[in-house]
Amino acid sequence: MVYRLVRRPAPRWLSPLLLGLLLTPPLQATTVSQDPALSDRQTLVKGNGAEPESLDPAQIRSGFPGEVVLVDLFEGLVSEDGQGRIVPAQAQRWETSADGLVWRFFLRPQLKWSNGEPLTAADFVYAWRRLLDPAQASPSAGLLLATGINNAQSIYAGALDLNTLGVEAESEQILKVTLERPVPYFLQLISQRPFVPVNEKAISQFGKQWTQPGKLVSNGAYKLVNWVPNERIEAERNVQYWDDAHTRIQRVTYLPLASQHAERLRYEAGEIQLTNKVALEYYQKTREATPERIWGLPLLGTYLYTFNLRRPELQDVRVRQALAMTIDRHLLTEKVSGQGEQPAWSLLPGMPGYEALSSPLALQDQPTRLARAAALLAQAGYDSQHPLKLTLTYNTSENHKKLALAVAAMWKPLGVEVTLNNMEWNAYQVAKDSGDFMLARSFLFGDYVEPSAMLNSFRCQDPQNESGYCNPAFDGLLQQAADTLDGNARSGIYHQAEQLLMDEMPAIPVYHYNQMRLVDPTLRGLPVQNLKGAIATKDLYFSQQ
Repeated sequence: MVYRLVRRPAPRWLSPLLLGLLLTPPLQATTVSQDPALSDRQTLVKGNGAEPESLDPAQIRSGFPGEVVLVDLFEGLVSEDGQGRIVPAQAQRWETSADGLVWRFFLRPQLKWSNGEPLTAADFVYAWRRLLDPAQASPSAGLLLATGINNAQSIYAGALDLNTLGVEAESEQILKVTLERPVPYFLQLISQRPFVPVNEKAISQFGKQWTQPGKLVSNGAYKLVNWVPNERIEAERNVQYWDDAHTRIQRVTYLPLASQHAERLRYEAGEIQLTNKVALEYYQKTREATPERIWGLPLLGTYLYTFNLRRPELQDVRVRQALAMTIDRHLLTEKVSGQGEQPAWSLLPGMPGYEALSSPLALQDQPTRLARAAALLAQAGYDSQHPLKLTLTYNTSENHKKLALAVAAMWKPLGVEVTLNNMEWNAYQVAKDSGDFMLARSFLFGDYVEPSAMLNSFRCQDPQNESGYCNPAFDGLLQQAADTLDGNARSGIYHQAEQLLMDEMPAIPVYHYNQMRLVDPTLRGLPVQNLKGAIATKDLYFSQQ
């Protein structure tokens, strides 16, 4: 079998994202630009929104509080830079076979763990097998299944042993990965946090306690030094990191502040340099007075209300359609969330190579939509004499509460009676995971920039399928797309799949996320185009002004 490193001039029509997938990478990763006026203060405090559920890479999900910390503590074979492009990370370069089924990753020489011990290709083999191990019950195991790695599906189903996974260490520095089918977005998949290496020795020695300070062995630009639950997590520069010479921030602290008001007060006091969110009223005031203190980018995610299709009241599609079309998304994004979010009439936002679905409802005025919704509810047997009664569950947040109140008010003219159910984050997660809800505030994020990253969550029996939606025709379309190498044809199949979801409405899209934060005006190196929204502290630094 012949392996090739290909370097050709790129056609002008290729986006930077596709270039990151199709071209052999440069030998050096992107580093922070040199600033002759670096500040003497190179310590960063970030708002983290909530307490991390775990610091085990196999136990976190995209968009969750733990991911923010793991971006700094661990690094995979490849990563995304501030432009959203795939760049070398622990792997210095890679090769692929002509048929796209065999990949070889060449690790950087003399990689080390944070404790100074050598890091080798075998550490990746251990970590990827562990991610798929049923004993781990990883919420991100589906990501590995999406890679198409040889035998992954059979292993996950219990038919084969973990040792048969198509990942092997050909030497200490060469990792070989064999796929069952070509996957055009393979590099984007393995750039995600669950694919980082983990230290087998530390896990064997400490068991579930291996993620605690003094026990956690990592390979990223930072290492964990302190964790006071519900108060703070602290990390400092990892001098063993291969690119430590270009790391500027010496120490980073993550604060799990759920209250945007509390976060803002600490920002104003100079105690936080990068917040997790911005309260609506403060965002509008700051944007006008000191716009340099506001930073934001679109995200590959959608704010949702998820139906529990196991509930008899919600099994009639006319009920779900009526509730969905009644929500005035423009009013919500302008007056309630109010930070530049895009109203969502489709589940997926647009992304490179995929145009967002259009909806006739978006062109209708609110009275027209309300009349149509009332007719649908009447057909389903609900009216003022027989009102539809709903319980809407959401996790503790000022914004979630405001949105829930506004949506309940929009449904009131239909005679819908809504009870609001506020829950703390952990209890809210348990309720959603166990199906103990009727209608829940939720979210849909893509782990990688490709439609399947979001659509897969609606497959039958998918671990992240909260609604209980199951349609073999939908699953078949996703499988057809996965087997289609032509990008345009694949996008067309994804459009069919998404339209099917919009017709059957297992969840209501409300708006497409962006991230909006308060920042110290002297903080440099923030991403300029990255739909995943990851902010790596190693790329940041403070200037004198």
